[in-house]
Amino acid sequence: MPAYSSEKEILDLVESFENATIAREEWKHREHLVVALYYVSQFDLGAATERMRRGILRLLEHGFGVDLEKEMPYHETLTIFWMNAVHAFWLDHKHLPFAEIANDIAESLDKDHPLKFYTRELLFSDEARKRF
Repeated sequence: MPAYSSEKEILDLVESFENATIAREEWKHREHLVVALYYVSQFDLGAATERMRRGILRLLEHGFGVDLEKEMPYHETLTIFWMNAVHAFWLDHKHLPFAEIANDIAESLDKDHPLKFYTRELLFSDEARKRF
């Protein structure tokens, strides 16, 4: 995966997320984290989390064509978990250039990170998917 070399590349990613134009195959773990990182750098954690939640739902419905009445791939517990983890990472690294933080975050917070805190059964339960 190519490294981010500028803040503009990150802003372009955030814009494609917000406009629901990012391709499904390009919306990976790293991109989730970098958009979340941008939000926690700009807003308090509550507002950043709400933007991420609304953005994911918009992307699913309008970008990926998911009928949210029939299927719900959105996962509330994972969203809250990752927003808290990204916020903590931001607080520890905000003195660094933003592109550097964006490049470091996916390496530091691999996608199995929540399993250090939750059992697989609990994390992937219907209840955890619906609420934190």
